[in-house]
Amino acid sequence: MSSRKQLLLESALTLFIEHGVANTTIQMILDKSVVSKGTFYKFFNSKDDCLQAILEQRMQEDIAIRKNLENDHYASEYDLLVDQISIPMTLPERERVWELYWTGFYSGEINSSNLANMQLKWLSERLTQLYGEEIRPYASEGSIFFYGMLHQIANAWRSFHGQKPVWNELVPKVLSYVEVLLHTMHERKEHILDPQTLALFHPSEFARTGHVDKEALLEELHDFNKMIQKSNESTKLKEISKGLLALFQAQDELNVSLIEIVVKALQKEFESSKHRTEASQIARSCWWFLEQIKV
Repeated sequence: MSSRKQLLLESALTLFIEHGVANTTIQMILDKSVVSKGTFYKFFNSKDDCLQAILEQRMQEDIAIRKNLENDHYASEYDLLVDQISIPMTLPERERVWELYWTGFYSGEINSSNLANMQLKWLSERLTQLYGEEIRPYASEGSIFFYGMLHQIANAWRSFHGQKPVWNELVPKVLSYVEVLLHTMHERKEHILDPQTLALFHPSEFARTGHVDKEALLEELHDFNKMIQKSNESTKLKEISKGLLALFQAQDELNVSLIEIVVKALQKEFESSKHRTEASQIARSCWWFLEQIKV
């Protein structure tokens, strides 16, 4: 990513958190970053476009963290899920972004239904894996309850204590109450949301509205592979890089399961490589793409 674009994103994020999205102007972003208006519009069409880029960047990083945690040994799927939710939230820069996002989303100040849908869809699937297929029809509502309760409790905690809650303690407590709600809804065969709202969480709806740019990903993979093949990296790393590119170049339907295995191998094998940073970015891009095309 261009250093000027990253500077604009960091400056905008600081101002959004300090003043709110509505009270932050493009001129304020330009003044803080000391970047020209022409440069701003080279990267973004509007202030909202800049905000969207900030949120997408953080979500890509969160997805990568979740996937990395899947490689660790956990006593249970429940323990894994707690860490997948709480660990990204303990990192200061990410906590600030998601606090900004959920506050703006619930107030209507931020209109980014695609990103909300991705978060809710991911948690819905994880709740189903954790509590059983019978709660699948209610899992979307469960994910809404979870993030809503987490957000409101965190706001109250900050108001009363002047600091953030301990996420790895709060997350399992909220999950336990969501489990009760899900099983109760299943027993009663009762939904809280109306059918029209529930239909918005149907996977095909997101597949139609989500932004998926395979060509951009292929270009990124091609450049990465070209760099690795010309480097002094091991034969194994070169094969992983070449294999990942080949999987995305396939003309038939993508083999998502195989791609996930190769991306995890890339993350693991490049951990001690001098190209670790570039490999991490490639992994984030791949996870981001796969998250959007899941049905």
